[in-house]
Amino acid sequence: MKQPETVMNNNTEQSSATYPSHQPLPHRERGGGASRNVVMPLVGIRGVGTSHTATSPMGIRGGTITHTILIPILLIIITLFSSPLTTSAHPLAATGRIYGQLQDGTKRKAPVVGQSVTLQMAQGGNARDLMTVTTDARGMFSFNALATDKTISYAVYTLYQKAQYVTDLIDLSSKPVQPLNLVVYDATNSTDNIAIVQANVLIDKADAQHGLLTITESFFFENLGATTYVGSLQANGQKPNALRFSLPPGARQLSLKTGFDGYQVIQVDPGFASDAAILPGTSQFAFSFQVPYSSSNYDFRYTVVYPTVVLAVLVPLDYHASSSGLTSQGAVNANQQTYQQLSAKQVLAGAEIHVQLAGLPSPTTAASSTSVGQNIPWFILVLILMVAIVFATWFTYMRMQRKAVRRKQTVKKGTSQKQSARHAIEPAPQRVAQEQQEELLQELLALDKAYEAGTIKKADYQERRAKMKARLRTIINAEAVEQSTTKKKADRSGGKARS
Repeated sequence: MKQPETVMNNNTEQSSATYPSHQPLPHRERGGGASRNVVMPLVGIRGVGTSHTATSPMGIRGGTITHTILIPILLIIITLFSSPLTTSAHPLAATGRIYGQLQDGTKRKAPVVGQSVTLQMAQGGNARDLMTVTTDARGMFSFNALATDKTISYAVYTLYQKAQYVTDLIDLSSKPVQPLNLVVYDATNSTDNIAIVQANVLIDKADAQHGLLTITESFFFENLGATTYVGSLQANGQKPNALRFSLPPGARQLSLKTGFDGYQVIQVDPGFASDAAILPGTSQFAFSFQVPYSSSNYDFRYTVVYPTVVLAVLVPLDYHASSSGLTSQGAVNANQQTYQQLSAKQVLAGAEIHVQLAGLPSPTTAASSTSVGQNIPWFILVLILMVAIVFATWFTYMRMQRKAVRRKQTVKKGTSQKQSARHAIEPAPQRVAQEQQEELLQELLALDKAYEAGTIKKADYQERRAKMKARLRTIINAEAVEQSTTKKKADRSGGKARS
């Protein structure tokens, strides 16, 4: 089997990791007896019109021309040139046709009946779905009345059992009628026939200004079976049975490239998963991301998800790279640059590869972090000062509270002595009411202190306080009635004595 080259396609186009494209990404590699096309996804197209500007075919100079002579001349000019202008204003006749059969490669290319097939048209860097048909009883489809302009290309695609299948780009300018067959495969969720023929990891030059390393990974998957692997992102609390890729700790700014258009991606530990399909034969996937680094040394970690025939790590010549699991292969050219290559063969799934990088430019963000670290003692001093102020304020408040309590106790003591003397001459019922009133006031005071100290919940505090106040009001009202009765009795006794 011919091994793919280690040179990776540095595709600068980016796809969202959150919102998948609704258009298919064809593949151009061949494998499993069917061709699959790697072309740019055909996305929405804007209408392209042709403008015609009519200009005078000749100029009239010289002497004076009368209206009698000028009008016939103008009529002759209009008659002569009206036909060419009218003809050029109409586009070429739409005589193109693309037809063929949709075949199931898993079932010896049996026709696929009743399947939707879509034709896309691309022109001037824009594209759109042109029309969709359903295959007939023989699996045949046909797209008629197509434009044959040289600037227009076509592609036929279908979504079969959650996998996308697309033809090569078709040009009808030289051959208006073209037959082609589109081969699909039955889907499976088993990865038994899937392996990575070659995995390339390219570490780009460091961005010292932001303290970031940009890393691009490219994978060539080989599906040795006759079914298409189609994963599912439904995890149910576990890792999803879908196409998975690992990422090192701290990875950010994930940019999806080849192979992911039209599919969804979710984050899983320690990387991400996609429901992208792997057709029989060879399929390519590529993506890039960034990792932060804080010094001239960095330990890059790569986790092998699927059995890998060849793993290659490319590092700029400016840096020193070493790894216990990889062997140095010298300098290689990739993307018109020279890199040092470290590689390993027959790497098993689950293996963890470490590449130690040295000689990286010191990031400017590290200097900023150092300056922040130097300012930490000042921050600690400010914090200590704030704590001291808070403690002093609390201590002063507590002293004032203790003095207030002592004053209240002194006042209560004097009041108690007066009340004792008064109780000696007061009737027993009134003395009992006053004692109950004082007890309730003490309980209210204790309840307020407990609430202020946070030892009692607000709802409980409000309920108990309302009950105490109700009892207090009852005692006060009873005491007022008793005092009024006593006063009336005293008034009557005084009146009798005077009489």
